[in-house]
Amino acid sequence: MSSPLPGAGYLRPIKRSGTKEEVLARLFDHLDKTLGKPCVPESKEARLLRHSEELWSKRVWRDNFEASFRPAWQIVGPVQPTYTDDRMRNYRGRFGHTRSD
Repeated sequence: MSSPLPGAGYLRPIKRSGTKEEVLARLFDHLDKTLGKPCVPESKEARLLRHSEELWSKRVWRDNFEASFRPAWQIVGPVQPTYTDDRMRNYRGRFGHTRSD
């Protein structure tokens, strides 16, 4: 199965953290912008929409990951029957009765 084209609206790419320097630079930039300023909370509808998109994205990524392992290899064609121990077999005796000896 081919992968979807980027930007086709399929899923957002996974968020990468980056290097230590990039993460620290983003953190300090965020602190400079927001520290000491009033915080505008996200609306409930926007928060629920974002949360549902994240859940859907995680579910699709997990399904794709699991699909890479399944179905497992299956044997095609005639196969030797598995061995069954004689003690586990039901033998028929006279008049169709099951005998155990």
